[in-house]
Amino acid sequence: MRRPGWRYVSRSLFGFVKEREPVRPEVVAAEFLSLADTNGDARPRIEKIIGGDPRFLWEGEYLRTMDASQLSLDEAPFVVFDLETTGTSAKEGGVTEFGAVKVYKGEVVEEFSTLVNPEAPIFPFVIRLTGITNDMVADAPTISEVLPRFEEFVEGSVLVAHNSPFDCSFVTAARGGKRLPNPVLDTLKLARILIPGLPRYRLSSLAAHLGIRQMPNHRALSDASATAGVLVKLLPMLEEASVRTVGEATSLRGGKKERPRAKKKHLADGVPNTPGVYYFVNKHGAVLYVGKAKCLKARVRSYFNGGDGRRKIGRLVRETVKVEYRETETELHALILEAREIRRLLPRFNSAGRGDRPGWFIKLDVREAYPVPVRVPEGEDADGAILLGPYRSAGVLDACIEALGRIFPLRRCSGGGEPCLYGQMGRCAPCVGMGAEEYEAEVVEGIATLLRGEGGEEHLARLLVERDRLAKELEFEAAARLRDLISGIERIRLVKTLASAEGLQAVVAPSTEEGMIEVFVLSEGRLVAHRGFASDDEEGVSGFAEEVLAGHRGEGAGVKNGADEARVVAAYLKRRSGVVEAARMRDAADLVAVARKVSGAVEAEGSEGSVEGGAKL
Repeated sequence: MRRPGWRYVSRSLFGFVKEREPVRPEVVAAEFLSLADTNGDARPRIEKIIGGDPRFLWEGEYLRTMDASQLSLDEAPFVVFDLETTGTSAKEGGVTEFGAVKVYKGEVVEEFSTLVNPEAPIFPFVIRLTGITNDMVADAPTISEVLPRFEEFVEGSVLVAHNSPFDCSFVTAARGGKRLPNPVLDTLKLARILIPGLPRYRLSSLAAHLGIRQMPNHRALSDASATAGVLVKLLPMLEEASVRTVGEATSLRGGKKERPRAKKKHLADGVPNTPGVYYFVNKHGAVLYVGKAKCLKARVRSYFNGGDGRRKIGRLVRETVKVEYRETETELHALILEAREIRRLLPRFNSAGRGDRPGWFIKLDVREAYPVPVRVPEGEDADGAILLGPYRSAGVLDACIEALGRIFPLRRCSGGGEPCLYGQMGRCAPCVGMGAEEYEAEVVEGIATLLRGEGGEEHLARLLVERDRLAKELEFEAAARLRDLISGIERIRLVKTLASAEGLQAVVAPSTEEGMIEVFVLSEGRLVAHRGFASDDEEGVSGFAEEVLAGHRGEGAGVKNGADEARVVAAYLKRRSGVVEAARMRDAADLVAVARKVSGAVEAEGSEGSVEGGAKL
């Protein structure tokens, strides 16, 4: 079955790392893989095994497991499960069927289903309800045989069930009273919080209300599939309610205690259904919180429907006496305005966006003979090292470092013996005979030049050729992985270029509307203009450029945290498919040339079929 973005790893590896974490890759290779000599190649081998599995995390040279409750909702692996049982009590009854689906990024990537011999009679009314008879389970495996397989299937994932206390009680009873360590989400509880006012919250009613194709029929796998459909519909509602992590979702509380918030629904009256920024204000006129939304009314009302049980939001709503707003032309303008207003006002309830979040750097320690790029936190000792950054996203940085290993012959081993695996592919400097001075000139300086946006386009061009080759050979997963790695480098280069370059920088990208392009103009990372045009409207693009050039008075000069707006634009552009072009804008002809290039690429992609492209800086 297709697995978008990650593949499941055996329980033994997860358990091995969990028991010893943090653990060096050499230990995993020697003690788990039984590889006596990896020739300095332990980490690449482990990385190949775990792929993009979000349950694992590298901390420097060490590997550890992630606490699933700390994962963001958009990257967490979910196991949605359902049980059929002999009756209604876990103390007296047993399990007759397990059904579970693993969901990652909204897609079902794996299934688990089996009948279970409960070693006890099934109640007649349950037989009529489920259709599972005593004869059907007579030769099925017992719970002692099924449970280890189920535990392996759910290892490191977030458990999800509809009315989860019922299903979890049977699993806990089967485990001798010991609960599974996984965090648990209950779609029944979430639906009551996020969709108040429904007459019934039974799984069948919710599935019908949300338009889920798979309807429950009291069999474990079909019910689990229907619950998975409900979960996928609820996740965007959680995001709209500013619930970002698994831990936040599991701590939501509903019920009567939270309903008084509904009394403040009138504060959303008059708020328009447009993009913009909203401000929560207290009785003293101080701004408590600033947020942005594609639809202001829906977003503001979500705070007052009694649906978000987080303590922080509860306190915010209790202190709020007035909601103000500013409409914007587009979602991007709302994103930019939000970032500026948070920096200006420093609202007490805005925990992010003040510019005080720690960042990450790529470090190249030139005191070493063959320095390799590693991700280090802001504040790392820079003596004898090149630090490239700072960057906000550790994930983007890790993808960037992985892509650098495909571009440059990084040191993979000491080079003292036979060529290592990477040396055989010409991708290990000591193995291919590259001296330390040559390594510094070609690899270290090459990496610095590439990430500073000062050159290195030929390296990205080679990766693009390889990506297109894989796509033509129908190696879509490999092509998608390479596309993501290329995107990591391009996003870093784009932010660096837009934040540090002098004068006006123009960025042109395909619009989400067919036949349109979008133009962004920044000065030292600050967005000064943004507009959409038909792809063939060169006259309009030229007029826009002349207007911006005439009105520009160095608006970005000296702006603190200008890179934050460049990051917002780069993140916004990440949603675009196709080529993204950036160039210095000295006159109108510069912008017209870039727009013409993007328009031509869009037309070519539309006529030939597509593989996603990336930024050309």
